Amino acid sequence: MKKIKYGIIGAGTMAREHILNISLIDNAEVVALADPHEDSLNQCKEILKTKVFCFKNHLEMIEKNIVDVYLISSPNFTHIEILKDVIKTKKHILVEKPLCTNTKDCLEIKKLTKDYPSVFWTAMEYRYMPPVSKFINEIHNNKIGDLKTLTIREHRFPFLKKVNDWNRFEENTGGTLVEKCCHFFDLMRLIIQSKPLVFMQVVVKTLTI
Repeated sequence: MKKIKYGIIGAGTMAREHILNISLIDNAEVVALADPHEDSLNQCKEILKTKVFCFKNHLEMIEKNIVDVYLISSPNFTHIEILKDVIKTKKHILVEKPLCTNTKDCLEIKKLTKDYPSVFWTAMEYRYMPPVSKFINEIHNNKIGDLKTLTIREHRFPFLKKVNDWNRFEENTGGTLVEKCCHFFDLMRLIIQSKPLVFMQVVVKTLTI
């Protein structure tokens, strides 16, 4: 069986997670990495333990034309420019969340991928976690009664340290609602099977001193 060849753009923490997961699939392999930081490339190569092409940027990888799937796991703010180049290849694309850091860029990518001939997918992995998947299944099969309200709370460690601390700044990540809470928005839409309605109430109170 021919193996599906993955090229990973962005060789940081998420890239290493993807490498481990792809290694579990019999007909898939990582054949190329692209990242301007040599240390990041070396950490990924240690996990792979196989021959892999390494590039300083995504354009070099595209020019080589050796992959079936482009997996984009670079910092959030780089997605828009990388996607505009990768989309031109018409290859399969898996891009880490968030798709982009603002609505304008997301709409541009939506326009560019209209009638896209290959798979174009944004990774939202929380829905596939076994406990979450089981919970969703029980809700959808009415095993625990009718859903009346849904609240999600997560207890987690602080954000991981990234290259140049890029994930500490809103202009790079899109902000907490985009960087982190997108998982919860995705789960709520999936569980409830409905798009959200937004209500806003503003209370103004004048204090006389």
